[in-house]
Amino acid sequence: MVRLPRSALEAVLAFLGDASRLELDELYPAEFLARLQELVPATWVVYQEADHWNRSVPLSLAIGPDDGNDADDEEIYWTYGPCPTQDHRVCTGDLGAVRTSDLIQPRAYHRLPLYREYFRPLRVEHIMDLGLPASPGRTRSLVFMREAGTPDFSERDCEVIEMLRPHLYHLEAHVRLRRELAEALADPTRFGRSGLDRDGNGNGNGGGLHSVLTHREREIVELVAAGKTNAEIAATLWVAPSTVKKHLENVYAKTGIGRRAAVAALQGAPNMSRQ
Repeated sequence: MVRLPRSALEAVLAFLGDASRLELDELYPAEFLARLQELVPATWVVYQEADHWNRSVPLSLAIGPDDGNDADDEEIYWTYGPCPTQDHRVCTGDLGAVRTSDLIQPRAYHRLPLYREYFRPLRVEHIMDLGLPASPGRTRSLVFMREAGTPDFSERDCEVIEMLRPHLYHLEAHVRLRRELAEALADPTRFGRSGLDRDGNGNGNGGGLHSVLTHREREIVELVAAGKTNAEIAATLWVAPSTVKKHLENVYAKTGIGRRAAVAALQGAPNMSRQ
């Protein structure tokens, strides 16, 4: 384990402060990846979900030059791949931060058909990968890439992104909580199954959703259902974002929404992606 200098720790704290103000309704949008790119300088930063059984990439969100994957590029990748870091994940189940150079010597790496036919034409020279929990046959990663002519990722870089892991799990749990609340509000039968329907018509167990939530909580729930972020809700209701967050926590507790995601976050989220 590398002992990080004070400047690196301060950079991590600044990142976490900025990230806490991003009220996200999706996992790892461009604004979040851009902030990661500032924390760990990279030519490209990608959030990727790969299906190794079907040899496909169902989701890839990237920032950097020439974002976006060409279908032909993906076919080339799976013809010669997966890359060493992804192969390492599939073979070992290890989620730790890892660089291509940790797994294969540069000279041997440059001889790989995958490098010659895929990475070199895309100008990708160095890769660092942070694994995230995924279902069997799949991998989820935050991938940092640097182009040719730039230095490899350092031990400091690996340690910095590894420090973010518990905070990433918390972020993912929060996104899923908001999604689950929005889905529950869109499904009138869902609350009814637990005695909490949207219209306040319970199933005989003592009232509906409106009867268990305060007036302020109902206001916030309606704004969440409209797709508003915590910051936008706070501005609309003239309250602090922390107040909105506390009211949402009360909503989750009263309705049982997202209980499993919240527990997973507290336990390090080993199976968060399987919900």
